[in-house]
Amino acid sequence: MSEKELPIPFKIVKVEENQFSVFEETLAIEERIQQEIGFGFGADAENNIIAVSMKFVLFKQNQPLLKLEITCYFEIEQQAFQDKLVQADEIVLPCSIVKHLAMITIGTARGILFANTKNTDFSKYIVGLINVDKIFSEDIIITSNNK
Repeated sequence: MSEKELPIPFKIVKVEENQFSVFEETLAIEERIQQEIGFGFGADAENNIIAVSMKFVLFKQNQPLLKLEITCYFEIEQQAFQDKLVQADEIVLPCSIVKHLAMITIGTARGILFANTKNTDFSKYIVGLINVDKIFSEDIIITSNNK
C-alpha cells in the first residue's frame, strides 16, 4: 500500500455537541419524516483551526422530532494553512477540502446520534445519505479577524 501525502494535512482536535434534543410527543405522529441539514464554517487563523458545524433536524408535520448540532475542529498543518488557505484578509477553503471536512463531520454526527439514541425509540432514526457534491460547489471564504 502506497502512502500519499495529503494536499492539506490536518487532524481533528475537538468535537463539540452543541445541541441534542428529542421530542417524544412527535414520535406518535404517523407521517413522513423530513430532514433538514445545514453547515457552517469558521476559522481561528492564529491557531490554524477550521471549524465545521452541522445542524441536523428531523421533522414530522413541521414539528421537530430530533435535533443535533455539532462542531468539529480541524487543526491544519501550519505551513499548509499559511501557504494554501490564507489570502490577504481571508481564509479560502478549497471546495475539495470543504467536502472532505463536511463528510468527516457528517460521520461524526452519525456516531453522536447513535450513541445518544442507543436503546431508545429514537435509535431507528439516522442521518440519511448526504451528497456533499450537491451541497458544495464553490470554495468557502471566511473573513479572518485574527490577522
